[in-house]
Amino acid sequence: MNDTQSRRGNDAPRRPLRSASWPALLAAALLALPLYSSAADKLLYNGRIYTQDEAQPWAEAMVLDGDTLTFVGSDSDALAQVDAGTETVDLEGKLVLPGFIDTHIHVGDTFPWVFSVTLSPDMGPDEVLAAVAEYAKANPQQNPLVGYGFLGAVFGEQGPTAKMLDAVVPDRPVMLFDEGFHTAWINTKAMEAVGLNADSEDPVPGRHYYKRYEDGQPTGWLIEGGAFNWISEKLGVVNAANLARGANAFLGTMSSMGITAAFDAGMVDGGEATFALMEELVAEDRLPVRIVGSLYTNTDAKLDSALATLDGLNERFHSEFFDLRMLKVSLDGTVEAKSAYLLEPYLNPPGHRGDSLVSADKAESVIMAAAEAGVDLHLHTLGDAAVRMGLDIAEQVRTELPDADVRITLCHLQIVDPADVQRFGKLDVIAQSTPSWYVYDDIAEEFLGKERLQKFYPLRSIVAGGGRITLGTDYPASWIGLDGLNPLVNIEMAMTRQPAGDPDFKVQPPVSERITLEQAIRAYTLDAAYQLRLEEQIGSLEAGKQADFVVLSDNLFDMDTYAIHQAKVLMTVVDGKVVYEQSAE
Repeated sequence: MNDTQSRRGNDAPRRPLRSASWPALLAAALLALPLYSSAADKLLYNGRIYTQDEAQPWAEAMVLDGDTLTFVGSDSDALAQVDAGTETVDLEGKLVLPGFIDTHIHVGDTFPWVFSVTLSPDMGPDEVLAAVAEYAKANPQQNPLVGYGFLGAVFGEQGPTAKMLDAVVPDRPVMLFDEGFHTAWINTKAMEAVGLNADSEDPVPGRHYYKRYEDGQPTGWLIEGGAFNWISEKLGVVNAANLARGANAFLGTMSSMGITAAFDAGMVDGGEATFALMEELVAEDRLPVRIVGSLYTNTDAKLDSALATLDGLNERFHSEFFDLRMLKVSLDGTVEAKSAYLLEPYLNPPGHRGDSLVSADKAESVIMAAAEAGVDLHLHTLGDAAVRMGLDIAEQVRTELPDADVRITLCHLQIVDPADVQRFGKLDVIAQSTPSWYVYDDIAEEFLGKERLQKFYPLRSIVAGGGRITLGTDYPASWIGLDGLNPLVNIEMAMTRQPAGDPDFKVQPPVSERITLEQAIRAYTLDAAYQLRLEEQIGSLEAGKQADFVVLSDNLFDMDTYAIHQAKVLMTVVDGKVVYEQSAE
């Protein structure tokens, strides 16, 4: 990861794209202006600026006064807004977009894993264990040893076991999280340290539970958060030191990819340690990205206290760069963990449909209370039964609370029944999804059958039905590593439903659900801002809005679709300040 400079307090020299290189006519006009205190701080001109402003889709120049855009339009008209004291930047015809907004990411929950053993869903069991063994040898001081990214399905129906980990790390606790952070894997030392044994009751039987042998002894594979969050906390998997170290690296990486704002879908792993770090970052003005946070809930017990807890967190965190004010409810899990909630059963075991992670009655009552209080909602809905459950609750909100000013987002949407597609537009429900997952899903085909792949990620149909779509990464729950964080990779994969740069790979069905470049950019900018309730401040480049934008090396509109991922971020600006600039080669 790139450990780039933070937004403020950076004395390192910055290399402008190109400064004060006016065409002769504009230079003469500028020099003719009287020298007095500047009418504006900065002028960026000679660009291809894709604004997301319907009244003016394209522009050439932008004028900044501090953190605000005061003018967006033509080069010639920009002259009236500046004087000889204005700093000028020649964009040299580069494409400028509003800053990318990641609409589903776990910023705080990435910090602990930046420096850990990084695994991949592509690894087989032997490769996973070899990687863990190598990391353990290279990091003898890490206790417990932690990591993420394995795919439980490659270990068969029984899943990964403590005995497997014992063979490579027998001397200290190990805790690994799967690629989606919906299951965890521990060794015997970890089980002994926390007291997990055959007498331990499943937190929520059938929903949050311990995989077991026939004699009742836990195997070491933990299904869903209720079964592993307490273990992570007791082992001290997350601590202040690894949080701070990871934050310094990861926040810079986000800026290097053009991400200027994000919805954090739950800071779970670090608990109070993560919140304390965020408090420090805000106080020291060191956040280079705007973060709208949420309270994550995935059990009935968490829902019981959710609104009171969220109210306290919002009182504590309510600033321009970190505002914790949404309620996140996980209605189900993942297909690969067989915890996604389905309308029809998995192929194996017979009759298994999964279940909602929270009870329907509890979810309905708490979500209705949140809506009545004006709390925006973000619901994890991956299986088609969970999607329907979310839409049914949204319909109840719209029917019983027609005047409630509440925005409802359903995220992931891996499987959506055709009967529910049009409901997004009718109910004004935002459809959020993660394009880096749009690789032909062999696991899903094995677990669900080929026919159900035709119901995957129906973004284009949702838009056609009047719905609003947004894109994000769910990072670090990425199947393709750090590339999964890159908005340009996700934009390309939303357009192709294939791995970036690979036109010969099988298309993730249905082909008809590919979206356009314009739709993908809007989903990463203006509609993303709407999801975060920030559309009046960011998401488009218009006079009066905050100066959040990104300059790219290539014009995406002129590129081959399968080359979009190769475009580079040259500059990222947040609140009028450069938070990332590509170094000279």
